Amino acid sequence: MHYIYYKSTGMVEGSLNIKLSLQNELNLAKNKYSVFDRMIEGVQVINYKWQYIYVNDSIAKQGVSTKKELLGSTMMERYPGIENSAMFDNLKLCMFERLPSEIISEFDFPDKSKGWFELSIQPVHEGILILSTDITKLKRTEAELKKKLLERTQLLSLITAQKKQLEEFCQIIAHNLRAPLSNLIHLNEIIDECNDDQERHNYLKIQGSVINQFQKSFEELVDATRIRMDLTIKKQHVSLTNEIEDVLKNLAAEISETKVKITHNFNKVPTIQYPKKYLHSIFKNLISNSIKYSLPEKIIKIHISSYIKDDWICIDVKDNGLGINLKKHKNDLFKLHKTFHGNPDAKGFGLFLTKTQVEAMGGEIVVKSQINKGSTFTVNLYKMNPDEEN
Repeated sequence: MHYIYYKSTGMVEGSLNIKLSLQNELNLAKNKYSVFDRMIEGVQVINYKWQYIYVNDSIAKQGVSTKKELLGSTMMERYPGIENSAMFDNLKLCMFERLPSEIISEFDFPDKSKGWFELSIQPVHEGILILSTDITKLKRTEAELKKKLLERTQLLSLITAQKKQLEEFCQIIAHNLRAPLSNLIHLNEIIDECNDDQERHNYLKIQGSVINQFQKSFEELVDATRIRMDLTIKKQHVSLTNEIEDVLKNLAAEISETKVKITHNFNKVPTIQYPKKYLHSIFKNLISNSIKYSLPEKIIKIHISSYIKDDWICIDVKDNGLGINLKKHKNDLFKLHKTFHGNPDAKGFGLFLTKTQVEAMGGEIVVKSQINKGSTFTVNLYKMNPDEEN
């Protein structure tokens, strides 16, 4: 028992000596570095044991702590994990190699908050001295400015693209409305000059048919114009699985009749930020297109998938259908009222509308195809923002 008591006493005395030594070190540092007490910048002196032996009020504020909590504690005790940071590598370099450095570093606090600091690290007799300036507000302002600049750049790009699309659209309108309008004018002249009632009646029936076609084309073009000019359409958080299932319900009769097999895999990108009505229309048109242009002797197979490529959110719609002769039809593929397989149900509006909707949101649509082997339509919906998560 006496031996244990003696050893215990010895340990207590050793601990007291360490505390006295540290207290002396703290006192000496306090006197030596008191000139920094009222500085706006944070000043801290760390000894070779990584203990804080001097801190001013500014560093305590920056460290979300108090001087009492910091002094005598090690950096690792106050900020667990700091030894694994890139900043700590600079501290070690100065501590042991005596090499000063100036860095800008992000700092993770124990409460999960973050801060940015500009550090000047200098070797001193006791270990290292760190002069720090809190630049967190500056960094946040910089990030906000970058975000606004990105938004402005994207908006300007969208406006430029829409201006170009509008110019193209004027050409489409001129091309698709000029012919029926000329026919109507010509028919009206014939009817005015016609004296036979039966003949006049026949021409009026023809004129009615032309008017109906003219009205349909006009309405299609108006719808497309609205899409191109609508800068206010809202993006929504959309589940791709939910949306495709909704589209398949709407196409249930068509799917049942053709016995098409449709599969999808949205594991890589399960959700997106996109106008729901546009996405529904894009899915519906591309799937209907694949069903319409299938090979009679084959079971129709369509696979839809999502992925990220070069920061773009992409969707593929792949089928095993008739395919398209891209060498012959590439330039006309997405034009209004263009058809390529002689299908009587084809109107040449679905792909035109899809391209219009995709491009209105800053995206693009491309196709790869082989005759009698099928097609893959790739829709690059939009480029992800740096802070977007899926």
